[in-house]
Amino acid sequence: MSARSKNLWALLGAVVVALGLGLYAYFGVMKGEEREAEQKRAAEQLVQPVSRPDGGTEQVRYDRLVITAKGDTTELARMPDQSWVITRPLRAAADVRTAEDIVSALQFARLKSTVEEKPTAEDTQRFGLDHPSVEVTASADGVKPLTVRLGLENPYDGSVYLQREGDPKVYAVQATTRATLERSTFDLRDRDVIAVRDLGVTRIEVKGKKGDWAVAREPGQPYVFVRPAKEDADTTAISSWLGTLRSTTATRYLQDSPAERKRTGVEKPVVEASFQRGTTETVKIRLAAGKTDKDPVHALREDQFGTSLAELPRTAIAALDKSPAELRDRMVLHVKAEDVVRIRVGTGPTAVTLQRERPADGGLESWQLRTPTAGAADPFKASSLLYGLTSLRAEPTERSLPTDARSTGLGPTARTVTLEGQDGKALGTIVIGSASARPAGTFVRDDRGRVVLVDPARLKEIPTTPADLLPPPRPPTLPGADAGS
Repeated sequence: MSARSKNLWALLGAVVVALGLGLYAYFGVMKGEEREAEQKRAAEQLVQPVSRPDGGTEQVRYDRLVITAKGDTTELARMPDQSWVITRPLRAAADVRTAEDIVSALQFARLKSTVEEKPTAEDTQRFGLDHPSVEVTASADGVKPLTVRLGLENPYDGSVYLQREGDPKVYAVQATTRATLERSTFDLRDRDVIAVRDLGVTRIEVKGKKGDWAVAREPGQPYVFVRPAKEDADTTAISSWLGTLRSTTATRYLQDSPAERKRTGVEKPVVEASFQRGTTETVKIRLAAGKTDKDPVHALREDQFGTSLAELPRTAIAALDKSPAELRDRMVLHVKAEDVVRIRVGTGPTAVTLQRERPADGGLESWQLRTPTAGAADPFKASSLLYGLTSLRAEPTERSLPTDARSTGLGPTARTVTLEGQDGKALGTIVIGSASARPAGTFVRDDRGRVVLVDPARLKEIPTTPADLLPPPRPPTLPGADAGS
């Protein structure tokens, strides 16, 4: 064997030995340390993860809770739709966020230290675990129930003493664990007394000082007013209104009884509403206000869980008593901006006509004036005009507006604006009338034939002459300036 071959074999042997040492260090030392660290972290967890069929682990997903705290014992259960319900001492909707926080606190709480391996009766009393301030039992199908008891706080580090059912040791946990678990029945109740989920609602009825109205819709379709008159509703505004109701929550629950209903006045409400979801679920709400502005509002809610009588802030009346004018469809032109190819202001040969040009190669679009004169239009002005027209909204008003030409200026000579599509077909036309003093605004007939009021400032971009759409004039060249500078 040549010297060169010997050197190559020696080098190869050194590489194999180095690789072996590296694998040993990784799998024998580093991986071993990682396993020890993982075992240590698992041992510090209040709840041990459960094994999955694929060999991995996952956190226990508790779906039943019994919580004894603040003098109350409350039982909760998770529903198939992931909501939570209180089943004892009463049946009522539970606050989903609070219930899930409790489950998370049990899943991820860590034991800071073991305070006592084999506590005596005196130790249990000293740690406040003979009469625990909080006791929680959590259960789920397929796993052993977990019961934890929380005692006194350690004044030195703020931790709390804890014991697990079936485990005699006394542990220390973070004080935040008790803050999350220590919940009374009131803390666990859903305090959205006047709120409902928008998902699946098919009919809403409200009767109050601002009106008596109702909207309805087929599942997945927009809302339509069915009372006092059939007309389009603003589905987005209704959904937004339903969302704002969640900001008004109960400050106190009362014992529902005939005497309390009479005392609070909910049998003669100032506002009442009903929300129907599908054909099986209906939520009814009645609000009664005290005689002075300092008196609370009382609410009676009836839903699939039963009835609830609660106190609410004074703002609840204004939140629920919504004016139908604010929920009507206020779009003046029901046209999508991307569908518009031509904008025509006026009629006949004097009409100002804008044409949108879209290059076939996908380049930047442009706008051209076609009538009464031809030329390039300012693209910013044209785009602003299109956006302003397609986002034009009527002002909300409860008053009945006049419809005759003399009062509104919506006669034959009134100015019109028409948006046209690719085939030249009119997508929508509005007519602009005269000004109104009370209520303030400009009369406009929208593309559905309704007479509405529009803020005059929203109409300022509509051109009256072609010059209104031309690019701004170029600045004059200064004397003596270089032409190319």
